[in-house]
Amino acid sequence: MNVIEVVLADNQPLTLCGLRSSIADHSDIRILAECTERECLMEVVSTHAPQVLLVSTELLREEFDPLQALKEDYPHTRVLLLTARHDSAFLQHILRLGINGVFKRERPVHHIPIAIRTVNRGELWFERAVTEGMLSDLLRNGNGKKDHADGEKKPPVSAREQEVIELICQGLRNKEISERLHISEATVSHHLTSIFRKLEVEDRVSLVLHAVRHHLVAL
Repeated sequence: MNVIEVVLADNQPLTLCGLRSSIADHSDIRILAECTERECLMEVVSTHAPQVLLVSTELLREEFDPLQALKEDYPHTRVLLLTARHDSAFLQHILRLGINGVFKRERPVHHIPIAIRTVNRGELWFERAVTEGMLSDLLRNGNGKKDHADGEKKPPVSAREQEVIELICQGLRNKEISERLHISEATVSHHLTSIFRKLEVEDRVSLVLHAVRHHLVAL
């Protein structure tokens, strides 16, 4: 069994205690370290090189430059952001930073291990309703305008790949996509590999942004 190594970062001891407890009974997740100060965040990540960093907006003091630097310096560390914020502009901003998921504070803590496993697989953890609302705002505000010539051909994705793209933009994970389309998770992964190659994107975050910019999804 592969163990997911995690760093927890929050400025509230009570929150850290709750996060620690939510993971305690899951043998496939190991906490490497805990961080309580923003100034120490990069040092802790550098020292421990976790697969997943679970960090709160409170520790960051609503300043996200450290996350941008972290994603650039440690691209293999998945970032799961703990927050109470719901506003679309905030979610759009952190999505562009390459954050792998957002865990809302009002969510049950027993979902924490599920979210960690999800982002560790390279998938996004966003609530479906939040994702749909965020993408709708992008399109309504004109941020989804095409940035290529009108005469340029659409990306050569197949009909099935287009379905996968639309479901990813709705916030579905691989297992949910496989159930919706009645195909195996391995087939979903195969489609994603093909989509990434054809659209020249690196991950699900850049795929979502590409799909919005090029009007590959209609919300």
